[in-house]
Amino acid sequence: MKKIIGFLDAHFEEIFISLAMGYFVTVTILQIIFRFILKIPASWTEETAKYAFIWMTFVGSSLGAKIQSHIRVDMFENSLKGKVRLIVNFINQFIFLIFAVIMTVVGVGMCVSLLSRPQLSPALKIPMQWIYAALPVGMGLMSIRIIFNLFTQIKTLGGKGEVKE
Repeated sequence: MKKIIGFLDAHFEEIFISLAMGYFVTVTILQIIFRFILKIPASWTEETAKYAFIWMTFVGSSLGAKIQSHIRVDMFENSLKGKVRLIVNFINQFIFLIFAVIMTVVGVGMCVSLLSRPQLSPALKIPMQWIYAALPVGMGLMSIRIIFNLFTQIKTLGGKGEVKE
């Protein structure tokens, strides 16, 4: 069980994004075949491709947080060395965590409000809270990844880790 959890911790986002991307490409190819070769437009292909893209985006944001590759202006941070740089990075990560937690709470609120006034997707009649759930799931995963990064930085600041230049 520990190996499975460790594997998912290390690779969940990559696996999810790979599967969603494979689905996205397959459905898009089907849409092209239906529309231009068979002359029978299939609305479900466009809809599910759009929803797969939404989920890829939010789960991908968690992957970006995990490997600390989100777009940011880091000119000031790169000019610093050693522990000072680590402290500035820690502050940046902490602010990013606050944003991710707020977005998780907002996303949960949106999903809960959709329970009281349900909406269905146009073509497939999928409950829209499943689509909107991408926001709290992605931002919640991002929050967890940022917390892990912060703990690693605290260990490094405490002298138990390696300071990367």
